Amino acid sequence: MFQVAALYRFASFDDPAALRQPLLDLCVKQGVKGTLLLAREGINGTIAGPVDGIAEVIAHIRALP
Repeated sequence: MFQVAALYRFASFDDPAALRQPLLDLCVKQGVKGTLLLAREGINGTIAGPVDGIAEVIAHIRALP
């Protein structure tokens, strides 16, 4: 089963570029695809993939400083 998640999180990221690769690696590993926009103001996007994979990506995003 696949799941779609539309998400945003307002947060102050000092270096959004540094968050990119770990998040991309996790998405690839979990079979999650979509678009995530990282900016100094936070993160916004829509992703789709296996239910467990979406849960892992969302948990990672929630754990960001």
